[in-house]
Amino acid sequence: AEVSGQGAEFWLLGFPVDVNPSDGVPFLDVVHVLQEVQVQVKAIRRLHGV
Repeated sequence: AEVSGQGAEFWLLGFPVDVNPSDGVPFLDVVHVLQEVQVQVKAIRRLHGV
């Protein structure tokens, strides 16, 4: 992820997700969301038998 200024861009499931502290979103919330997505991806892989 490239960091420009205070904003960072995360590539999530092939889609760019803009993360900018100025939007009023705490970074910890962003980390929590990424962890939730990771759990869901693991569950999906388990369903597909990967």
